[in-house]
Amino acid sequence: MASACTERVEPSALPSSPAYRPAPQPSIEAADQAVVNDAWQAYLRLNMIYLKAAQTGVYDWTDDTTKRPMYAYAGGPYLSALERDLDLMRDQGLVRTGTPHVTLRRVVSVSPTSIVVEACVDDAGTDTVAKATGKSVAKAGQNHRYPVTLRAGLYPDARWRWVESRADRSSSC
Repeated sequence: MASACTERVEPSALPSSPAYRPAPQPSIEAADQAVVNDAWQAYLRLNMIYLKAAQTGVYDWTDDTTKRPMYAYAGGPYLSALERDLDLMRDQGLVRTGTPHVTLRRVVSVSPTSIVVEACVDDAGTDTVAKATGKSVAKAGQNHRYPVTLRAGLYPDARWRWVESRADRSSSC
């Protein structure tokens, strides 16, 4: 969800522009909704694992990547970005404080091998701080409530893994 040196993926003041409200979307089939619900629960578990590691500076860096905590829920470039972020934070002695609020806003698309959703992230109550001093190192003036488009892919082991995340900090939700 977030990064100390890169844009937050993975979490001051809220923007003054009105919140974005998407047009009503037709409901999706019950089977697709069940798949989306399962995948979204996996995303929330992934987010909790990432957040705990970012807040404590502790992550299981076992050499077998398939045994790492986030592997069951993320893959491809997104898993790489999350782990790279945790590694950079560890190297720079940084941790996160607070807990961002992430809510599913809408299902963009569902296919047999891909799910795309839009979420809203509110990370106004979070910060990136130097572990030794507790002083903030976050870039000032960033939008703290913004939409994020996420994509999950179906892997050969029949698990949905989140593989992409694009935050739009220029918008609000």
